[in-house]
Amino acid sequence: MRLWAISDIHVSYPDNRAALADVPAHPDDWLILAGDVGDKPDHLEFALDSLAPKFRRVVWTPGNHDLWTLPKEDG
Repeated sequence: MRLWAISDIHVSYPDNRAALADVPAHPDDWLILAGDVGDKPDHLEFALDSLAPKFRRVVWTPGNHDLWTLPKEDG
């Protein structure tokens, strides 16, 4: 078993989203997804849906871009 770690994948960028498809499967290994996945909850969902099938376990830790603190709307 190996432990892999990646961070700052910012899947809001099309090239980064496409790169997730190229991550090879490591069915016996764990992955730490260490923050700054994206700016919206659906970015995290996309990343986990892409990576979880490729690893035995994926552990996510949020980064500052994953806090999803959106500005208040005027009015």
